[in-house]
Amino acid sequence: MNILILGAGVAPIEAADGGYPLLLAEIDGVPLIQRVLETTRTLSNGRVIVALRKADITRFHLGNVVNILNADAKVIPVNDGVKGAACTALLAAPYLDAEEELLILNANQLLDVNLSETIESFRSRGLDAGLITFTSVHPRYSYVRVGDDGLVTEAAEKRPISQHASAGLYWFADGRQFVSAAKSMIRKDAHVEGDFYVTPVLNELVLDQRRIGVHRIDNSKYQPIKSERQLSHVEAHFDHGVHA
Repeated sequence: MNILILGAGVAPIEAADGGYPLLLAEIDGVPLIQRVLETTRTLSNGRVIVALRKADITRFHLGNVVNILNADAKVIPVNDGVKGAACTALLAAPYLDAEEELLILNANQLLDVNLSETIESFRSRGLDAGLITFTSVHPRYSYVRVGDDGLVTEAAEKRPISQHASAGLYWFADGRQFVSAAKSMIRKDAHVEGDFYVTPVLNELVLDQRRIGVHRIDNSKYQPIKSERQLSHVEAHFDHGVHA
């Protein structure tokens, strides 16, 4: 299995702390990037690929940090001009475009789930792709619409179409399907305010009649970190002994 961690679109939000990138924000003394990497440890035989801003690799040695935490991880440098997470993912296409499972995970979040069990549930349902969802209607998130059969029928970015909000984790039974679908989405110019995102890639799989399912979790199991307020919220949870 290839595990792609998307950390290139994570902007610095700790200006008061030297402008360090969010991935180095210490939560209960542990950098966020370390916590994200630790969530993948239940996955055996997984090859980890981490996409990082080239500027963060150069200025803050973030690539070194990743390789200290996981010596086998492949670091993909990403220039600031890249248009969104889907384009970032395609920079890793030489590693993803293969007949292997693919897991894509956003780095600006914490998930309190057993990834091995979650992925096994996707496999047991005979899915081609799956994602974790939580309950929301806020337009900062991406969404999927789910039919009566439990399969995804539509996906949207920054536009609520249901209460199934994406928790930023996507599994594909075959990495080649993701690469092909992402390229198709970009050719159709299906962007949101100039950027191409991962969730709308699922629309291409729906058109191809692929089976896409969701694994819904309680909101307490998902800690997004997209703003200083959310970072403070996560830190407060840890300060009170509640680990995300």
